[in-house]
Amino acid sequence: MTDIAQVSLPAELKAVQQHWRGLPRTEQDALYAKEFAAPFAKLFADLPLHGAPASMAGKKPRFLVSILGLSWQPVALMAAWCRPERMLVIGTEESLGATVAGEGVLSLIARVAGIDRDAIESTRVPDSGETDIYRAVRDFLRSGVPHREVFIDPTGGKKSMSASAALAGFLAGTPLVYVDYTQYHEKNRIPIAGTEYPRLLTNPLEVLGDLELRDIFAAFNRSDFEEAERLARRLSERLYEPREAQALTELAGGYAAWDRFNFEKARERLTEAKRILAAFTNSGNWGWAGNVRDTLAANLQSLNTVAGLPQKPTSIEEGLPLVIWYVAKAQRMMDAEKTSLAVLLLYAAVERYMGLCLRIEYSLDDKQPDYSYVKEKIDWKRFDEVGKALIGKNYTRRELNGPLMFTISAQLLATLAPHRLDGADLGLLNGLSNTRNKCEYEHGFLPRAPKKEDVQHYLPVVKRIVERCCGQPQLDDMLARYCFPKLPNLAAESSTATAP
Repeated sequence: MTDIAQVSLPAELKAVQQHWRGLPRTEQDALYAKEFAAPFAKLFADLPLHGAPASMAGKKPRFLVSILGLSWQPVALMAAWCRPERMLVIGTEESLGATVAGEGVLSLIARVAGIDRDAIESTRVPDSGETDIYRAVRDFLRSGVPHREVFIDPTGGKKSMSASAALAGFLAGTPLVYVDYTQYHEKNRIPIAGTEYPRLLTNPLEVLGDLELRDIFAAFNRSDFEEAERLARRLSERLYEPREAQALTELAGGYAAWDRFNFEKARERLTEAKRILAAFTNSGNWGWAGNVRDTLAANLQSLNTVAGLPQKPTSIEEGLPLVIWYVAKAQRMMDAEKTSLAVLLLYAAVERYMGLCLRIEYSLDDKQPDYSYVKEKIDWKRFDEVGKALIGKNYTRRELNGPLMFTISAQLLATLAPHRLDGADLGLLNGLSNTRNKCEYEHGFLPRAPKKEDVQHYLPVVKRIVERCCGQPQLDDMLARYCFPKLPNLAAESSTATAP
C-alpha cells in the first residue's frame, strides 16, 4: 500500500482520531460528524485519484452520483473531493431520512463537502430497487449531463444497490469511483477514520476489451469501416484511457471517408490516426499497430496523390492513380464478397481509363466531346467490327453525338488506339457490361448479385487493360499502395489459445 497517497493528519485530527478509535460504534458517527469530517474532507479533497490513468490526472468531474446507505461518510468525502455542480444521491427511505447528531444526512453531506445544499438532488428507491436505480441514473444523465464528466460512486450502499449503480455507470460510460481505506476497525467493522482515499475502480474493459476489439477488427477487415468506426467510438467513450480506441476510430473513419471518395476528409482523419499511433503506440503496447503504421504511411502517400488530382488531368500519368484506385477498391470488395460493388467498380475503372486516354490523346471531353477531332482518323470498317464485338449481332452504327458513355468510348478507343484497347478485350468487356447491368444496383425488376467467380474472371482483364499505360511492375506497386491494412483476427487467436 506504499503507493497510495493518504492524508497526513495534523496533530489535532490525530487526537480526534485516537478518541474516535475508543468509542462505541453508536458514538463514532457523532464524533466524526461534529469534529472530524469537515477538516478531514478538506485534506481528502487534495488527494490524487488512485488508479487514474495519465489522461485523467488532475481532472475532476462536474457531476456526481452517489449511493447512500447507512454509512454517510464516503458520500460526503467523495462529494468533497469532486465539489460537483450537481449531485444525485440515491438511497432508501431509511438512509435518506437519517439524522446524525441531530443534523439531516443530506445537509450534513453538503456541509462536510463544502457545497450548496441545493446542488444535491435525491431519489428514494426500495431496498430491492435495481430498476429504480437504473432509471435514476439514466434520467440524471439525460438531463444534459455529459457522460464523461460525471462520476458514479457506489461506495455507500448495500451490495445490491452498489452493484446496480456500478452496472448503470459502466453501461453509460461514466467513470466509477470508490472511497477506499488502508486500515480497518476490526471490532466495529468500519474503516478507521482518516485512512480513507479516493480510488478509480478498474474498468472491466481494460481486461475484457479484447472482446470489443474483436468486433471492431472484424468489421474493419470486411471493409465495413463505418461500423468499425461506430464500435470504436463507443468503446472510446467507455474507457478511462481511450487513446487506443480513439486511434481505431480515426483509422476506421478515415478509410470510410476514402471509400466514399471523400479524399480530403480521409486525409485529415488518417493523418490524425498516424499522429496518435506515433505518439502513443509504444506506451500503450497496442499489438495491432506495428503492422498498420507502414501500410498507413504508404496509403497516405497515394491518398495525397488522388486528393490532389485536377478535374481535367493533363497527362495519362497524372490521371492514372484514380483509375488504379478503382481497381484496388474492386479487388477489396471482391475479397469482402461484395460482388456487385466489385463489378460496378471494375466497370467504372475501365470507363475512366478509356475517358482518360481519349481526353489526353484525342482531345475528347467526356461530357461534351467534339467528335470532329477524330472523325477523319477513324477506320470505319474497324469501327463497325469493334461495335459488333462489343454489342453482338444487334449492332447498328450510330451517329457520333452526346457524351462519352462506356460502349462508344470502348468502340472509339479500340478503333483509334488498339495498343490501349485491343480486340481480345472486347468480348470480356461486353460480359463485364452485361454482368453490371444485371446486378441489384442497375437494371431489371428482379436483380441477381454476380457470382464471385464472375468478378474474379474480369479482374485480371481490367488489370491487363490498365497496365498498358504504366507497365505491370508500376501497376503492381501502385495497387500495393492502395491495399488497406488488416487488423488481427482476435477470434482466431482466442480459438487457438483455448484449443486443447
